[in-house]
Amino acid sequence: MAKAAKSVEKEVMEVLETSLRSIWESDSETYRKTAADDCSFFEWYISPQRIDGLDFHIRELRVHRSVVGGGADPLEEDEQLFEHEILQPRVQVYGECAIVTFTLMVRAVFPGKIVHKSHNETRVFHNFGTKKKPDWKLVHCHKSPIATPESLSVLRT
Repeated sequence: MAKAAKSVEKEVMEVLETSLRSIWESDSETYRKTAADDCSFFEWYISPQRIDGLDFHIRELRVHRSVVGGGADPLEEDEQLFEHEILQPRVQVYGECAIVTFTLMVRAVFPGKIVHKSHNETRVFHNFGTKKKPDWKLVHCHKSPIATPESLSVLRT
């Protein structure tokens, strides 16, 4: 693969990491810098319909960490560790568009228990900048459950 393509892949992955970190840290200012105002989302665990626009997710940042962690209020528990891993990422670049597919694994550690949650994601990014000064932002995200007893219990039939 060409050096330039590897550089773009790295830039896009850095934006993805920054975006995910901003979610766990409830940092709406940073999150806004990584996503387009008109971005769209399919998130199976939130709604069966597409969610349009950034405003919904800015409001979600206040509660997202506790929901993903699975605790009543894990932010109040002592010695918590909350982290993610991007498993098997693939970045496909087509001009000013990049598609990233991966499995997201979230690990939340509480006193006496560890919670792991995973799902598959496709994220589409667009470069709103230039090649010399890129400004990659999320324009679409689609999350799919991994078939587990927990994910099957929330699927709509």
